[in-house]
Amino acid sequence: MNRRLSIIIRVVVIAAIAAGLWWFIRAMDFAALGRALRAAKLWPLALAALLNFACLWGKAVCWRLMLGPRHKVAVTRLFRYTIATFAASAIAPARAGEVLRVWTLKRRDGVPAADTAAVAVAEKLLDGISMLILVAPVPWLLPGLPSWVATAFGVCAAVAIVAFLALFIAVGRVDATTSSHSVVRRFLAGMHVLRSPKRLAVALGVLILVWAADLGEVMAVLYAVDIHLPLAAGLLILFSLNLTIILPSTPAQVGALEVGALAALGLLHVGHEAGLAFALLYHAAQVIPLIAAGLMFELRLVLGREDEPLAPTVAVVEPPTARVLPPPSSDPAPANATHTPP
Repeated sequence: MNRRLSIIIRVVVIAAIAAGLWWFIRAMDFAALGRALRAAKLWPLALAALLNFACLWGKAVCWRLMLGPRHKVAVTRLFRYTIATFAASAIAPARAGEVLRVWTLKRRDGVPAADTAAVAVAEKLLDGISMLILVAPVPWLLPGLPSWVATAFGVCAAVAIVAFLALFIAVGRVDATTSSHSVVRRFLAGMHVLRSPKRLAVALGVLILVWAADLGEVMAVLYAVDIHLPLAAGLLILFSLNLTIILPSTPAQVGALEVGALAALGLLHVGHEAGLAFALLYHAAQVIPLIAAGLMFELRLVLGREDEPLAPTVAVVEPPTARVLPPPSSDPAPANATHTPP
């Protein structure tokens, strides 16, 4: 994408996020917000943070399935890369961690960049499809929702299905011409998981479990701030906040996630103060432990300094030492003289 166009899109998205935040907080009682934050229970927040790492482990397992059998990278290594990816994206704007993962897999494990990029796109697609499978019953489980909510679900499902079918057909055609060195063909060939029913089903199953763990995060933080809602409401919140962060905007999606959570909780008739308390604590439970773990395990990678030397090496050159020769003998012996002991 043209750099100028991408900047314009990001500015528009950030402006929309700012407008949404202003809409929700323009008449907010910040004293009530402070009371809600201070009264939050700590153990559900700790549980939410642990569930977030369970989600990242599930994503690493999914990447292992999608990279194989061509590239075999251990799940533990992929878990570290996933933590570093999300930590870097939380620090830098525009989800810079996604580029970091492509670079790391190529540098450390020899996975071509085209293959890693293809797996990233396929994983995002399957991630969206698995979430839509999980949240599909929401309009029927929460009958009081406006009709446009069901329409939004339907539009997202249609887009995901069309994208999946298009890539499924494209990958099938590339398989017959594997000798081509075209970048586009190599990229499509990297999505070979879409043509493997068994691995595709397992990957979808793993991602559904990841979303179930994320739903557990939502419900834990709701309980922490004394918001008591059914699981279907948690699914609606999960769908809404992930919909608002689908486009890269601010570091750690600050503001975008809060707008999505407030929009869903507003539909569920939850006050804006309690809703913002939930959004802030949910966001903190995800981002703060993640950045800490990323800096602990992959400090140089997260900061983008892995290609730099660990420390400057300074060669210390000692001046040459003059060789001291013995003084010449005043009565040198002839070259052919023999020494006779006394």
